[in-house]
Amino acid sequence: MARPRLQRSQGEVRLAFKRAPDGRTALDDFYQQGCMKARLPRQIDATHEAVLINTAGGLTGGDDIRVSARFASGTNAVLTTQACERIYKASAGSAHVGSKLVIAAGANVRWLPQETILFDGASLSRKMHADVEEGASLLACESIILGRPAMGEYVHCARLTDEWTISIGGRPVFIDRLGLDGDLSAELNRAAVGNGARCFASIMAAGPDTARHSATARRLIASCGLAGGASDLGDVMLARLLAPNSHELRAALLPLLEALDETPLPRVWRN
Repeated sequence: MARPRLQRSQGEVRLAFKRAPDGRTALDDFYQQGCMKARLPRQIDATHEAVLINTAGGLTGGDDIRVSARFASGTNAVLTTQACERIYKASAGSAHVGSKLVIAAGANVRWLPQETILFDGASLSRKMHADVEEGASLLACESIILGRPAMGEYVHCARLTDEWTISIGGRPVFIDRLGLDGDLSAELNRAAVGNGARCFASIMAAGPDTARHSATARRLIASCGLAGGASDLGDVMLARLLAPNSHELRAALLPLLEALDETPLPRVWRN
């Protein structure tokens, strides 16, 4: 007897932002389908905020979600998530997450999803591409938490492939690929890999001021007591953080991201 086909989550959100006559950022296009939704809190300043929601409550093997957003010249917007994304044990295949940002000259964009939690047996394939025009700015952060050790949950078998590509003026300037497979807790126990860390984050800033961003990131990382560093790659600033638990990671990320952007984080980060 053939095994029944398991139901899988699929969803997509497409957003576009424009500059209104009064100078504020306004929504220009909005599409949502399947388990992916977006909510737009009331604006209290010139920044437009979009909160992404996976109504499936998590992802497992075979699930597929997509997010794309376009930002016209002069717009100011931040995309975040309602809560941490959870990647659960996969019976077959990987969960797929694909995102694309297209940012016009003069736009200021922040991609700040909350942390992704990988559970034992999880398999995640994630890709992000940002197409940034000359004169635009992008600040992005992605964080991974391995299980919940405080609840006795460890990750001894999982798979993660994560890819970031940033182009400026149509020219690829940053490609970052991460691949982890097997006993991730043991891998991060290695001194040359994570030295016992259970959480890690990457922060990327594209556009002007990469030297200033790098100096700010180095100063704050040095003061937070966590392992990490920052590099000025010319067109992109890249910072990494390693933390033993999610509490210490977020405690370091909050002031770091606010200092790099010089604005408060989305309200969902403070809940």
